[in-house]
Amino acid sequence: MRWSEKVGIETFDASSVFVSIFKAPVVKSLSIILIRDVDGKTFVKALDDIIARQIKKPSAEEEQGLSTFQKTFLGRSLKQGITVYLTWLEPSRLLISISGNQDPCQVDAEITSATVNYALYDGFFGSSPVSPTLRSSTAQLLEAILTK
Repeated sequence: MRWSEKVGIETFDASSVFVSIFKAPVVKSLSIILIRDVDGKTFVKALDDIIARQIKKPSAEEEQGLSTFQKTFLGRSLKQGITVYLTWLEPSRLLISISGNQDPCQVDAEITSATVNYALYDGFFGSSPVSPTLRSSTAQLLEAILTK
């Protein structure tokens, strides 16, 4: 409700908006459609770099979350067209689904570390996102939806 009263892309593109969305008691989901073949190790490495910006010395809970994340992708061959779904049910629950038909019909992993989950979310929607165009287009979509 607060967001729908604000106007202007600067407001919707602010990090505080994305932090509020992460904390909000609503389901958030990001689908990543691979545009080329990539092995699981490469995929993990790219996202490990994102996580490492937030988590310098992981706790036992964070280590378990990181291990679950890595095991989900290592040893997998991710083909062009595969969709990886990251679904935040709440800050401490992230579901990972990997699907070849763009329909997340099964959960491949669940991560229950709020810190690891936020680090992944922040990597896409934080102040230094891995894809600035994803963050910007999401902000534009939010503005379009919430200011109608």
